[in-house]
Amino acid sequence: MRKQDILQAIREGREELLAAIADLTPEHMRIPGVAGIWSVKDVLAHIAAWESELVTALRQVQDRRAPHIIHIEDIHGWNEEQYHINARRPLEDILSDLEGVHRMLLRAVEEMDERSLTDNRRFRWMEGEPLWYLIAENSYLHEREHAQDIRLWRQREGL
Repeated sequence: MRKQDILQAIREGREELLAAIADLTPEHMRIPGVAGIWSVKDVLAHIAAWESELVTALRQVQDRRAPHIIHIEDIHGWNEEQYHINARRPLEDILSDLEGVHRMLLRAVEEMDERSLTDNRRFRWMEGEPLWYLIAENSYLHEREHAQDIRLWRQREGL
């Protein structure tokens, strides 16, 4: 996948997520049950946390270091930890983080050279996958997955 295709997919994933939450009130965004006990707010905080890790990973790659994100083995435990960190944070802060980290992600991908993104032999720690795969899993594919959760929840709730 070329860099421009990756950037387009990231933008489209975000559009899909924003469409899924369109017209929800702040009160709706705090109702649990979207993904397990998580509310829309919790899902958005979860997405922002992973994308923040991804931005950090891309900076580490630029510095020629293996990124921390590949060493997160207990994903459920990490998600739970992030949930507790963000549970009491105001919705406005979560939305601000979601927007800010998205801009940082786009910028980080734009700064990457094409070979770093596409060469599946460039980074040994990617175990044969190109770097764009790590980006996809932690950005647009992740957002699309949770956009679907939100759409289904909205149907169940009549929202």
